[in-house]
Amino acid sequence: MRSLPAGAVVAVRIVTSGRLLVALVGAKQLKEPRASSKPVFRGAVQDKLSFRVVIPEADDYVLVLSNRAGKETLKVEAEIRAVRRRPKPPPGPSETRAALHPGRNAVARVGQR
Repeated sequence: MRSLPAGAVVAVRIVTSGRLLVALVGAKQLKEPRASSKPVFRGAVQDKLSFRVVIPEADDYVLVLSNRAGKETLKVEAEIRAVRRRPKPPPGPSETRAALHPGRNAVARVGQR
């Protein structure tokens, strides 16, 4: 998946005829591996697996499917969907006032019924 923005939500569904190891990895991590870096997702699937992650940083991402331990050919279907999260709307005027003057709003509410 190319050029995913930070905060995008990626949903993956995998159906397989055997056991697979699965990882979702950023291209930067593949190009420059570090001992401290980890995939966005890592797991194993026997028949079916679905997962959803939030992309931590803008990058290209790769879904890695490994049958390294297996001796037989597997049938695999993978579905990947990526959507950008909608940005939170800016706070309204009353929410901004409440954040700037929390005590004033709390006192005003005590007397109201």
